[in-house]
Amino acid sequence: MNTEASYRKKRRIPSKNRSMLFRFLTTVIVAMLAVAIFIGGLSIYAVDKYIQKQAREFINITCANEGAMINNSLGNMEKSVKIMESYLMDFFENEENIEDPAFQERVIKNAEQMFLDVIKHTSNSGAIAYYFRLDPSISDSTAGLFYSKLEGGTEFLSFEPTDLSLYEKDDVEHVGWFWQPYAAKKPIWMEPYHNQNNGILMISYVIPMYIDETFIGIVGMDFDYKLLADQVKKIKIYENGFAHLEINGSVLLGDENALDSAADTDSSKYLRVSKELVNGMTLVLSASYDDIRQARHDITFNILFAILGLFALFTAIAVFIVRRIVDPLKKLTAASVKLSGGDYNVEIVHSNTTEINLLSAAFENMARHLYEREEFLRRSADFDSLTGLRNTTSYTSFAAEFDKKIEADQVDFGVVVLDLNNLKKANDGHGHGVGDELIIAAARIISDIFRGSPIFRIGGDEFLVILRGDDLKNCEALFEQLKLTCAHTFVNGNTELPVHLAFGFAGFDSSRDRCLKDVFKRADTAMYENKRKDKMK
Repeated sequence: MNTEASYRKKRRIPSKNRSMLFRFLTTVIVAMLAVAIFIGGLSIYAVDKYIQKQAREFINITCANEGAMINNSLGNMEKSVKIMESYLMDFFENEENIEDPAFQERVIKNAEQMFLDVIKHTSNSGAIAYYFRLDPSISDSTAGLFYSKLEGGTEFLSFEPTDLSLYEKDDVEHVGWFWQPYAAKKPIWMEPYHNQNNGILMISYVIPMYIDETFIGIVGMDFDYKLLADQVKKIKIYENGFAHLEINGSVLLGDENALDSAADTDSSKYLRVSKELVNGMTLVLSASYDDIRQARHDITFNILFAILGLFALFTAIAVFIVRRIVDPLKKLTAASVKLSGGDYNVEIVHSNTTEINLLSAAFENMARHLYEREEFLRRSADFDSLTGLRNTTSYTSFAAEFDKKIEADQVDFGVVVLDLNNLKKANDGHGHGVGDELIIAAARIISDIFRGSPIFRIGGDEFLVILRGDDLKNCEALFEQLKLTCAHTFVNGNTELPVHLAFGFAGFDSSRDRCLKDVFKRADTAMYENKRKDKMK
């Protein structure tokens, strides 16, 4: 009996040991699952916050960019009218008897050809009429010129100017284009209106002309509002978002959903951002919260699915645990140490135990996800946080790839190096906040002008542009635009500070340039020569 009892006792020992091992591993697996759920919960929370932030930033940037494009188009329209006004004022400022009919007739005839040249350069702006009218108090009530397109037509035809004496001054649809700028005593954009003279919905930019305080007349152009409305309709925000125009809080022609959106006071349906336009209108972008939430829901579902998958995996490991588990666990421990140290090259541990192999595969899958997330963070590091432009890290990678294209003779490009002058003085005299504003303003100017080219911030006050395509072909015009824009751009410190950019340009020359750096050096030299000349001035 003693021998048998002893034998049975010996048989129960390994059974008891297996039970302890099973409970130990089960505890470990449950702990790992708890960690996975905790990390998953944190991930869901972080992703939710990140997506909301990115959505707002995306919509704000889109609104700013689209608004800048529309303002640029409106600015070109204004420029055309200002050229006409400048041409006419050259006549009147050198003439004492401006009421002389013969003089007035000579001005009108000379203006016709000049206006025709101006209108040729604004053919893509939607111009449908241009006109110059004299004040009825110093001339006949029809004195002036009026050229317009017929509805559906392409050519400008001369028409008899509207007789101003036939209409009341408050008759906007017939003579508002004359009396509104007269009353304002400054250039104005008129609100969209149906011109009863040609039946077209239009917007007008009109400049009243004065010598000293004597009103001479007006010069202006009418533009087809439909082209502006069509440009706004093309703006899409996610799947169900849209854009529309407002003026004084009233919705203008735009997306068919615009009226419903504006009337809907439920702020939970749309995320709205707006930008004021130079003509008094407001560009409003409406993004559906349903679109934003959908992205959050998709990612949340994937995270939950991954957690459930890990739970199933760890359960399988617990069910199929066997005796030879210690060595594979050591290998997995070593793999986890590598993973925590940033080494994501985790190999699958081969074992006779299915559970160990599954656990090893889970580690490898986790390493891949962590690696992908690290890659995402690394890519985010390629952009400058202050200006949003690509930074030096991005430029280094870009240059390496670009040099391969140069070796294959597949590129035609130029390099512009720009340097923000007097940044140190601004920092010392007005504070680094004003210095940052100068850098941001410079980045915005460069981005607005060189729209089709890669742009980098390669130093605190230094920028680089790789000119290609149309930007390269039109570089001289773009450089002039850059100078003009800088001359009219200021940042407010204790005083107004100009945004002054020195720049140098060098085009790729296959006979002497072997890489991007060669062209950069020549452009950099040209920039410093430009800076030196500016200092001498």
